[in-house]
Amino acid sequence: MIEIKSHFSLKEHNTFGISAFAKAYTSVSTIQQLREALAYYHNEEVFLLGGGSNMLLLNNIERPVVHVNIKGIDLLKQENQHVYVTAMAGENWHDFVIFCIENNWAGIENMALIPGNVGTSPIQNIGAYGVELKDTFVSCNVINIKTGDVKTLHLEDCKFGYRDSIFKNEELGKYVITSVTFKLIDILKTNDYQLKTSYGAILDELENLQIEPSIQSVAQAVINIRSSKLPDPKVIGNSGSFQKSYY
Repeated sequence: MIEIKSHFSLKEHNTFGISAFAKAYTSVSTIQQLREALAYYHNEEVFLLGGGSNMLLLNNIERPVVHVNIKGIDLLKQENQHVYVTAMAGENWHDFVIFCIENNWAGIENMALIPGNVGTSPIQNIGAYGVELKDTFVSCNVINIKTGDVKTLHLEDCKFGYRDSIFKNEELGKYVITSVTFKLIDILKTNDYQLKTSYGAILDELENLQIEPSIQSVAQAVINIRSSKLPDPKVIGNSGSFQKSYY
């Protein structure tokens, strides 16, 4: 059963901390609740809310706001040195990165401290310091907003480009991503994992830290670099760092 709240403050749900209000707000914590919310608002255009970054609320939201807050991380299988991990859409991206590092799963450590949630990460094909989401992406589960149909989109289906995907183009506004599956490296089972330290100031920061390169230290170096460039959104509102160049 979904709960609908009227005139709901979104101040705590956007990284700029803007005091905008949703005319109608529903937070969903299960896929069933999400389907119920989409069915309830079948004839209306909904405003999908994830981690609240990369958006600037200039006015109150008159459309129904559906906050996708579905949590969970699951190790699907392990094949030799590879692990297949699924994270639900409502998981905070940085927390997911740290979770993987703590389990010695490599591949996304360079993307530490990127704001937002896992569910929106494929839309932008997020990336940082020489690594992009598509490098470890296997598939994502989605729900068709209009029909409620569930399907799985694989790497080739998503047509990832630089900060780009089908979710920003031909399939814009068609799906809600409910989970994402990644193929990562279990560094305890291999001796040849290559850290990506040549991008930006990672090597310089590692030297400043005076620690050996590892997935843990690379992530810390990235966190330090990003923190030096952007304030904590909990202190000073911001949307995180993003750019796209055209040549």
